[in-house]
Amino acid sequence: MPLLTRNRVALLLALPAFLVPVIEIPLVLWARSTFISLHPDYFDDPPTISRSINDPVVGAPFANLILVITALILAIVPILILSYLLAISRLTLRPWQRILMYGLLLLVLVLQLAASAGMVMTTQFTFAIDRDMHMLGSYVFFIFQALSILAAGTLCRLLLSQQRKHGIADHDWPFRSAMHRFRFRFAMLIVGLVVLYGVLFVLKDHALPISAYVVRVAYTQCEVLVIACYVLFLGSYAVDIHDMVRRDKLRLPVSAAATKALTTAEGPAAASGAAVTER
Repeated sequence: MPLLTRNRVALLLALPAFLVPVIEIPLVLWARSTFISLHPDYFDDPPTISRSINDPVVGAPFANLILVITALILAIVPILILSYLLAISRLTLRPWQRILMYGLLLLVLVLQLAASAGMVMTTQFTFAIDRDMHMLGSYVFFIFQALSILAAGTLCRLLLSQQRKHGIADHDWPFRSAMHRFRFRFAMLIVGLVVLYGVLFVLKDHALPISAYVVRVAYTQCEVLVIACYVLFLGSYAVDIHDMVRRDKLRLPVSAAATKALTTAEGPAAASGAAVTER
């Protein structure tokens, strides 16, 4: 494939991952600010995203755009699974190590699909439609997305370790080593934020020695921060996807044995061609 065409394809394939945070972060901020402008009483009682989308003026466009975001996430899943499989295939591993990596990859896939389903469920079923379905979708989204990111971060850490152990350069590896390192650290930060969010979720309904308003503000702001981190983690794959496609890394490497066999097979033909030329 010509370089110019490959660059265009790289941009096209990386675009869905890039658009996930670009759309969702402003969308979440818009939902809260619009709800407060429509219901000024909530200025002193910061609303959650769930409360904000309960107003149809906010909830209807929010739910529609979440469907778009879910489609973008599902669009990048196949290329990410392929890239992880190619990375694992490059390594000489013990059976248990290979099973562990494949198991983590399967876990990432299943948990991400479940989290995406939860995200759709919690926006399609608002409090006004079905409170129980909304809460179920919310729990599934927040918990499964955190677990998916934790599994992905762990897999990134294991692959980075094996890449270094095998002495594989970045140009021969689907992912950039810096992105492996970044995603592992970011995943640990996200898990910490989710734990904090869970603690605040419990504390907001209890009497505390500090102002209930302060706890409410911390809780609602933490919710926005967690969602932003979720989509930024997914969006970070845009860097790798663009690099993989532009540098033609999404294919199995040709082994030394295969290269030698190809050279040997081409030898007689090359010699025959040379003899014909001399005649």
